[in-house]
Parts: sequence; structure tokens; C-alpha cells
Amino acid sequence: LWEEIRRLNDDGTTVLLTTQYLEEADQLADRVAIIDHGLIVRQGEPVELKNEVGSPTLFVTVDHEHHDRARELLAEIGELRPTAEGRLGVGLGQGAAEVSVVIRRLDEAGVTVHHLELKEPSLDDVFAEATGYRLEGADG
Repeated sequence: LWEEIRRLNDDGTTVLLTTQYLEEADQLADRVAIIDHGLIVRQGEPVELKNEVGSPTLFVTVDHEHHDRARELLAEIGELRPTAEGRLGVGLGQGAAEVSVVIRRLDEAGVTVHHLELKEPSLDDVFAEATGYRLEGADG
């Protein structure tokens, strides 16, 4: 089904699609409208909508003994973001280009990084911000 929709769209056919699968909508749609209780609460190009939600989040896992120092350093770089216990998260206002800055600062402070994960805003994040809730099964 998704391939047929993509083919129709590539052929210049306008397709109006309703779906709860926001990842597919992100890949297929030129424009997206988020509807909540019958009202359009957000609309635009997927990339624009995601940029409005915020910057990417870098999640970092470090040794427990370095957790507080790493938190201080990340707070100097960007906005701290909520995470699962044992991880730290920081918003990167300059996007993925700031990852090297974070790694360099942590390394210079003697903080060993065990895991890094960069998460770009998604349409699920747009939906959650616009409606106040997440769709069942949405990540984030």
C-alpha cells in the first residue's frame, strides 16, 4: 500500500491520506496536518513542523562516578532534557554539528562515554506537543 501511495505521489497525483502512522506520513507527505478532536492543531511541511518542536537531543551514558560532572558540562552546552535514569540528555541548538563539541568537552574532563544517541525531533513529538498526548506505540 505504501509503495503504491509513493508511486502515485511521484507521478504527480495529489493524495489525501489519513493515518496514525506518523513515520510513514513523514516519509510520504509533502504537507501534514495534525488533527485533534476535529480541529487542525498543526499543519505544514514535516521538516518545518519538526523544527518548530525543538532541536535534536543527544543522549549520553557515562560512568556513575562521572555523572554529576558530565551533567554540569552538558548544562553549559545546551538545555538539559529529561531522560531515563542513568542517561543524560542535552538539546543541541546547532544540531548534529555540536556532537563533536560534547565529546571533546567530556573527554577533556576525563569523563568516559559509554553510549551516545542522537534523536532528531519526530512527527510523534509534534503530535505530542500539539495535543498533549502520544499515540499508542509512539516512540519518545
